[in-house]
Amino acid sequence: MSEIGKRIWNEPAVFIGLLTSIILALIAWVNGSWNTSDIIGVIAPLVSSLGIRQFVTPTTKLEDQVVSEKVP
Repeated sequence: MSEIGKRIWNEPAVFIGLLTSIILALIAWVNGSWNTSDIIGVIAPLVSSLGIRQFVTPTTKLEDQVVSEKVP
């Protein structure tokens, strides 16, 4: 669980996915409907944000890579 906590703290995409999941869970709870599609809809933003991040290079790492290539 601490790894997910670190990713939520360090990666904005994961934080936005968590926030979206919380909002969708609140909406489903207010509507009183908890079926399979609601549960999948609530979990999907968080899971997709956790999964997609490994395919995207953060801007800070890219800038560090460019700077290190320029320095002899």
